[in-house]
Amino acid sequence: MKDFEALKVIWHNQITLPKVEHEAVFKKIQKTKNGLSRRLLIEIIGMTLAATAILSVWWFIPFNMWTTHLAMIIFLACCIYYIIAIIGNYRQINYDKLIDKPEDYITYLKKYKQERYVLNTRKYRIYTIFLSTGFLLYFVEISFMTPTWVIILALIFTFSWIAFSYFISMRIYIKREESKLEEMIQNLERIQKQFEDNNL
Repeated sequence: MKDFEALKVIWHNQITLPKVEHEAVFKKIQKTKNGLSRRLLIEIIGMTLAATAILSVWWFIPFNMWTTHLAMIIFLACCIYYIIAIIGNYRQINYDKLIDKPEDYITYLKKYKQERYVLNTRKYRIYTIFLSTGFLLYFVEISFMTPTWVIILALIFTFSWIAFSYFISMRIYIKREESKLEEMIQNLERIQKQFEDNNL
């Protein structure tokens, strides 16, 4: 029991974090940053391919109803908006001019993290509403060309996929990204604290 009490006292007296090698931490930060950057690049490529596919369908299939043309405009607008937003995020995460200034870089990353959270929650909600509206408009013309049971199945599949993406997949994505950004910030804060301790 005495040993346990002694361990508790030692644990509570451990105020300072162990020293970290600056070079190792910067390598870890760079690796995390590269991973986030690569994921954004994949999203840009994927959304560009989706926009190209939508344009091809719109160009080669002679749709008759205005609802379908409006749906295509909504789909393309969603793709273009998302591509522009992700290109902005890609450029932000690759901004290296503050890497040697931990305090400024911490502030920069916190702002970036907040902007990504807004994009992945509020703006993604609006994006999802527009995408859902586009699909509803698209299925108006399709409903005249295919049996009712096919339309019902297509609607169930489409909106199940949208719901899964919004309620499950996106939450996992946000959690992982926030965790990686928070790890970068904490590592920089540890380096900053060591700089401050060394200057005392």
